[in-house]
Amino acid sequence: MSRFRYKIIVSDLHLGMGGFDPDGNRNLFEDFHYDAQFAEFLQYYCEGNYAKTEVELILNGDILNHLAVPPEEPFADFLTERVSLERTETIIHGHPVFFDALEAFAHNPKRRITYMMGNHDIGVAWPAVQQLIKNRVHTDIKFFLGAYEVDGLHVEHGNRFLIDNHVDLDNLFLTRGEPEPVLKMPWGNFFVIHFINPLKRERAYVGSVYPFKMYLNWALIHDTRFALKSIFRMVAYFLKLNFVRDPKRNFSLGDTWRILKDFSFPLSLDKMAKKILVKDPKIRFVTFGHTHHATYRQFALGKEYINTGSWNELIGLDIGSLGRHLRFTFAELRLDEKNALRASLKQWKGTHRAVEDMV
Repeated sequence: MSRFRYKIIVSDLHLGMGGFDPDGNRNLFEDFHYDAQFAEFLQYYCEGNYAKTEVELILNGDILNHLAVPPEEPFADFLTERVSLERTETIIHGHPVFFDALEAFAHNPKRRITYMMGNHDIGVAWPAVQQLIKNRVHTDIKFFLGAYEVDGLHVEHGNRFLIDNHVDLDNLFLTRGEPEPVLKMPWGNFFVIHFINPLKRERAYVGSVYPFKMYLNWALIHDTRFALKSIFRMVAYFLKLNFVRDPKRNFSLGDTWRILKDFSFPLSLDKMAKKILVKDPKIRFVTFGHTHHATYRQFALGKEYINTGSWNELIGLDIGSLGRHLRFTFAELRLDEKNALRASLKQWKGTHRAVEDMV
């Protein structure tokens, strides 16, 4: 029997409603087309050197995308328990290979799954949504809305450290004056629903491009009509957001101004990871997601940070990352019987295929 235990950590898969709409057309809001690759990835950690050892899969937020809905859907930004259940059911139906793989992994007695809430899958805050996922995959899945600390590890999605996607875990549900409780979503979720999602109908790549400011400058010259229309739409939305009072969107004009002024992409959570590592001597390793950019940092001996990146395609416009990028990145943590830790940022290469769909 192996003397090691393993934890594998992935984030930001953004499963939507599936690759196709009910009418058979391509679903432009779907970012995850790699169910088969993910299934092979989990199978790899059930065989060979890993067959007889314990492996914990940590799904570190934004695994599901409860925001990937058609923008014309009524009340698209109201995540009640009922709406969250309906969207989760639709995502499960749209990705049978993915959820079959999770089920097979979880039913191995040496495997377990931990699910961390992000900002795109904030709907898992509802106990009924958690139960739905357990019913589909395995009853022993553990859910964490905040941080998960174990074996000297600190794991969380990371969105709470950024003003645009901060979620108040102590004040997550709105009940007063509502016919049914509603999740209080962060500013960034409304930005995705009401600004990014409509743009993706016309330019499906918009949500993948970074830095977004550089893209906007390019579009003003080369795609002028679309850029001007987008800017007008954004201004109109922000005016509505700040001057039409709604307790579900509790943002001031000052909040919006600070967010837009400070916003940058790519994002970085390195400083916060270092702060956590320095503050708590028991923490040896920190991992976040959210930024979509895979990162490894060693701040001191035995003090490491990994951002697990994303399993979605990114389109870089700056000279250091020019072009399209798709890397199935993840963190692998190995612990021996003395709880000695080795952390690695890895990329899943998969098995050879003669043919693959290009979306």
